[in-house]
Amino acid sequence: TRKAVADFDGKVDAVRKQIVATTEGGAITGEERLREHTDQLYGAILSYEGKPGEYQIANIDALRRELDDMTRQFEQLIATDLPALNEKLKAAGQPPLTPAPTNATALEQQLGAAGAGTPTSFRPLR
Repeated sequence: TRKAVADFDGKVDAVRKQIVATTEGGAITGEERLREHTDQLYGAILSYEGKPGEYQIANIDALRRELDDMTRQFEQLIATDLPALNEKLKAAGQPPLTPAPTNATALEQQLGAAGAGTPTSFRPLR
């Protein structure tokens, strides 16, 4: 079961590493991922008083497609790998993992159902 959890954690972490820079050393490393590209684009648009240029609009579209791809990868993990992992956890007498809510409505619903048992959220295994 520990190996299955570690494998699942590795898959989730691989998606996370596509979104945010993870190399130690912070900004010094120059590592840029989706978050950093989005931040740079946002700063460029915000600092210019005119409307966004065609290049910036195209960049927004490209970043949106990247985010959509990463979202699909994560949703695939939740739809296929997580149920299999939860079966292994259940067989080992452990509580299942429940993904953290992705919006306020889902969070409210989850907190409202807390009387039935508080779900275990994803936490790093480090």
